[in-house]
Amino acid sequence: MMRETILCVRSRVEPPARINGILIQQMIPSGVEMMIGVRVDPLFGPLILVGLGGVRVELVKDTALQLAPVNHEEAMGLLDSLRGQRLLDGFRGGATVDRAALADTVVRVSELAADLAGELAELDINPLICINSSIIAVDALAVRKKT
Repeated sequence: MMRETILCVRSRVEPPARINGILIQQMIPSGVEMMIGVRVDPLFGPLILVGLGGVRVELVKDTALQLAPVNHEEAMGLLDSLRGQRLLDGFRGGATVDRAALADTVVRVSELAADLAGELAELDINPLICINSSIIAVDALAVRKKT
């Protein structure tokens, strides 16, 4: 008869962790990954940056930049100027993206950038998962200006 030995290791962390709760979110289906960024330049003011998101933002560096705020037509122009803009049309069987809905998101973020230009240093929303008219921000980072 074989005996099993179970080794129980108890880890001690100092100070002990305080868990106030957990966060459970739905799994987002794959789609076109986009990014929207904001930088507040001391000379030019708030700038809106739009491009392919996820790892593509670093890999292909396909972005468009404009002074914020932008209107809907300008946001559509930013999207149309991207080299990878064909991805938004369902390239090679991928998800299609409602450009008007994505442009509306760009407009709203640019308005936020203009409204908070005195307080905001930068804002990065990456990735935005885009599937049809569904535009879902998966991760974002806002940095306040240092005073």
